Amino acid sequence: MNEQAEARTFRVVERGGPAGRLVLRGQARDAVHWLVISEFRGPELPAQLTDPAIESAPDAAGVWHLRCAEGEFQFRARAVDRLATQPALFTPLHRPFALSGTDRLAVRVLLWLLRLPGGARVLRHWHARRG
Repeated sequence: MNEQAEARTFRVVERGGPAGRLVLRGQARDAVHWLVISEFRGPELPAQLTDPAIESAPDAAGVWHLRCAEGEFQFRARAVDRLATQPALFTPLHRPFALSGTDRLAVRVLLWLLRLPGGARVLRHWHARRG
């Protein structure tokens, strides 16, 4: 389980909490990478880690080694999870449902008309005609 995350700089965004969780967040070009360490018991880590690499110790269960530019740290934890969120992955899927420029203009006008008496009726009529 010797892996290095794609993001170079990770910031500590959560320490402790009810589960003793340590959360590190790294920003890459097109994704956000998270390192979530449950039941973290170890030394105080710096607020920012550069090029972190986490590996489990081969001889002891629950012992992990963290190597980064700031130094080497050994800690105990129940689990270390690596998560990556990639919002750009869904952009092509949402594109067919996006409103066209004409529809956006019509919505702006209709929302402006909502302020007038009878505006809600006009908006309902437009929506019924569109569907």
